[in-house]
Amino acid sequence: MMKSNFGLLLLLLYAIALPAQKSDAPALPLPQTSIKASYLGTIVYPGFKWGIERPYKVIQVEKDKKWGLKTILKERYWTGNVGFYHHPTFHDNLFLLLERQKRRQSAGGWFGETSVGLGYSRSFLGGTTYTVAESGQVNEKPLAGYDYGMASLAAGGGYNFAMKKDIPFKVFGKISILGIFPYNSHLHLRPAIELGCIYSPAGFWKSQPNIKIKRK
Repeated sequence: MMKSNFGLLLLLLYAIALPAQKSDAPALPLPQTSIKASYLGTIVYPGFKWGIERPYKVIQVEKDKKWGLKTILKERYWTGNVGFYHHPTFHDNLFLLLERQKRRQSAGGWFGETSVGLGYSRSFLGGTTYTVAESGQVNEKPLAGYDYGMASLAAGGGYNFAMKKDIPFKVFGKISILGIFPYNSHLHLRPAIELGCIYSPAGFWKSQPNIKIKRK
């Protein structure tokens, strides 16, 4: 009887301890829908970019190292952006851009990211533009410009303060290539740099990204 009770006690203790030994709960703070704003410079011409990034997938990768467990997050986002830059002797460009973004987030706070995007661009000519009617009358044309498709490719990195200090704020910098098409039947490429910040307001458009955990 005592042996039976002792065995039952061991089984009960094992059942209580088992959930604490292994958990699939994410070890790092998960990304949330965020607002982002940045300075956008195309060569030396100033502009801005504003948008919203929304995570749809997170892969938590855990690796056993000699010094302990290394954990990183592979985060996947859709981002919608509005941007503008001013080139005084060429044109002003207002654009809408949808990007698919990949971010590799470390437990220490640092992250790297890449993104590709497609969108719509509207240029406004820098100088005064006139039209000539069939009658020969010359009229000024306000907001003259052209419509283009836009493509982008970008890479960069930054720091996430939520990893160490529980502050929902990130800073980042990246290099981009912006292309507008068809531009004189070609693709016109412009290099750009971005310096900006990302803020995740509490309760703002709460996201529930698909979470997958990999152990190596």
